[in-house]
Amino acid sequence: MSPTQVLDQLYQITVPTPFPVGPINCYLAIDDPITLIDTGTLHPDTRAAMEAGLSALGVARRDIRRIIITHAHADHYGLAAELVRASGAEVLAHPFSRVTLEGHVRERERRSAFYQQVMIESGVPLAERQRVADGRRGGEKFAEAVKVDRTIDEGDTLHFAGRSWIVYHTPGHAGGLIVLFEPGSRLLLSNDHMLRDISSNPVVEPAPNGGPRPHRLVEYIYHMRRVLEWHPSVAWTAHGEPIYDVQQLVDQRLAFHTRRAERILGLMGDGDKTTYEIALPLFGRLNGVDSFLALSETIGHLEWLEEQGRVTSSRRGEVISWRRDEAD
Repeated sequence: MSPTQVLDQLYQITVPTPFPVGPINCYLAIDDPITLIDTGTLHPDTRAAMEAGLSALGVARRDIRRIIITHAHADHYGLAAELVRASGAEVLAHPFSRVTLEGHVRERERRSAFYQQVMIESGVPLAERQRVADGRRGGEKFAEAVKVDRTIDEGDTLHFAGRSWIVYHTPGHAGGLIVLFEPGSRLLLSNDHMLRDISSNPVVEPAPNGGPRPHRLVEYIYHMRRVLEWHPSVAWTAHGEPIYDVQQLVDQRLAFHTRRAERILGLMGDGDKTTYEIALPLFGRLNGVDSFLALSETIGHLEWLEEQGRVTSSRRGEVISWRRDEAD
């Protein structure tokens, strides 16, 4: 697929990934310093497509001077270390993404223990917990750790494609997720925060700096609404086509999550249920990482309902159960 022009000196390069989400859209600014936003996975097909996209724009790997990683998921940074070795490019990311991107052993162990604990608390059977753990380890081969040279955060300004872009921190899908907004054109590079054809999954994660686990769906909904304050004319996404009516998309996503929450309430009945017992009829029996993503979304909706006072949680041993509020 040939690169698509987004703005003068800014192009979209679409590359395949081995994941169910399909291809990822990366963005290349060809002015100085040549800047690549996200990289795709560490995979031969991704590598070949990236090489073809760069070549079509008259750019070689060695010419890349800066790589911006929007968040620490393998389809967004997997190829970064390889590109850095070829170019010496500077890597920029949000502070919350750093420990994951750099592949700290202690962080990997912390996350593995965290996900195991979440599944235990959710009432996931042992065999399914093992399949999820195996799936997560299998996904790690599609990304290589990369050193972050500079962190960027809310309110910072980056210059590329002849324009100044504002960095916004929009946790929800990932704790360290950033979007980039150009006020002149009102163009938003929304990566996974906002997708046209699918709803971004607010993935359960440990707190970046310790403390209580963040409620990712609650954050996601807040930052979806916040996007409207910038009045974007178009959002160019990480997967699929651009969004030309951002207001309509936000309304659709909020309506979707409201419907999903109501369906969860209906599935709960009058007794106590574990998260796994609620997720199973909602999504069906899934395997590996897909099973965890279904669980993660269910947790997000239950936490959102709990903040509204419509459900309550209680712990029995290591397992958390949920019950509808009697007044609901």
